[in-house]
Amino acid sequence: MRLKSMMMLWLIYSSLWAGPGTVSRVGIASEILGREWPCKVYLPGGYDSTASRYPVVYLLHGSGGDENEWDRIYPVLDSLIAAGSIPPLIAVAPASGTSWWVDGRERFESAFFSDLIPAIDRQYRTIIRREGRAVAGFSMGGYGALRYALAHSDMFAAATLLSPALYAQQPPPESSARSSGTFGDPFQAEVWAARNYPAVLETYLLQQYRAPVFILSGDDDWNHPEGFEYNIEQQAVLLYGLLNRKGGSPAELRIVNGGHNWRIWQPGFIAGIEYMMQFIAHPDSTN
Repeated sequence: MRLKSMMMLWLIYSSLWAGPGTVSRVGIASEILGREWPCKVYLPGGYDSTASRYPVVYLLHGSGGDENEWDRIYPVLDSLIAAGSIPPLIAVAPASGTSWWVDGRERFESAFFSDLIPAIDRQYRTIIRREGRAVAGFSMGGYGALRYALAHSDMFAAATLLSPALYAQQPPPESSARSSGTFGDPFQAEVWAARNYPAVLETYLLQQYRAPVFILSGDDDWNHPEGFEYNIEQQAVLLYGLLNRKGGSPAELRIVNGGHNWRIWQPGFIAGIEYMMQFIAHPDSTN
């Protein structure tokens, strides 16, 4: 991007900066789950004083997490918006325990698209089209973010995967994918295979939409005794090759020094959201 264009974006974003955002815990009535679904919603500074519609990034936590897992990221969004690095946006962090974000013991994937997104679009001034949505996740949430970007590419325009719990083959014995009941209780290999990303990748590459994917992993991630091919950095490289090198779908890969924690996820999120915002519609007074 030319320096003049970068300066112009900085001026536009800075003019939209209206102080820190607000974070609220909300309950989404989910007919599919049959209960209230807890989420946290970040609204950018100045949201209540404008008529603009905003892009939304959905934040998916890791195994055993809840709606509080992304709390450290909201001040980061404030800083990035203030610096003009990203436009003002809405962020939504739902809770799902150890669901792997698919239909298992509870139908989280169905509820996400039939209940959560429509409720957010009704309650907030969102950009109601795929170009107004992005999805990011760490660990198990990275698995979910990839699945949503591939299987629902008509709904998301970009994705960020931070140390994604991906296994092109069956998951290792210690993975919560085997113990959570999401993929059968006891675990059923065929259920995992049907929901795993290789099962939807071929169809994704044949359809019209492309969801650019930012992938980050530490080089000291889990050391699986079953074999190094289970290590997340190995799986990240494989995914990047299948998407970008073989499939021609836009993707960026970063392997950095570090493990499976926020020490790499926070800077990785910054790089990922800056990457995603190249493909996401910016705040507008129209939909």
